[in-house]
Amino acid sequence: MMARLFGCGKFQRLVHERVDRELTGGETRFLSRHRLVCPACRAMESTSAMALDMLRAATLDPAPAPQFDERVIRHWRVRRVRDSIGYWTPALAGAGIACIAIFAALALIGRPTQLKQSDLPGSEAKVFYPGRIFPNLELHESNSFVR
Repeated sequence: MMARLFGCGKFQRLVHERVDRELTGGETRFLSRHRLVCPACRAMESTSAMALDMLRAATLDPAPAPQFDERVIRHWRVRRVRDSIGYWTPALAGAGIACIAIFAALALIGRPTQLKQSDLPGSEAKVFYPGRIFPNLELHESNSFVR
């Protein structure tokens, strides 16, 4: 590997700028003088020119795919529709309805059942009042148990 000379960075910058704009007379003279004394920059310039030629040759495809423009436009239209809220509105509405149905079902399950008089067989309504928890156990009679 050869040592870089003073001005190699400027040379490389000017080689790349030469593609985008026309160089001034002083810049052109600097390139030709530096090219004579720096073999590393000469190699870089030739490699850069070859790569640029390969890119130019690859982009000169005379026959694009049939209906290419229409497919690209259709793709972007579909993407624009999918990004809009109108595309997702039915899904969001369905999710909202499902949430309401789930909450309603949970509310109905958690509510105690209430029987009407007409729902009992023979139209009898009975009310159950719980009495003592242990009706057969009398604490005053079982002193030996409590000790």
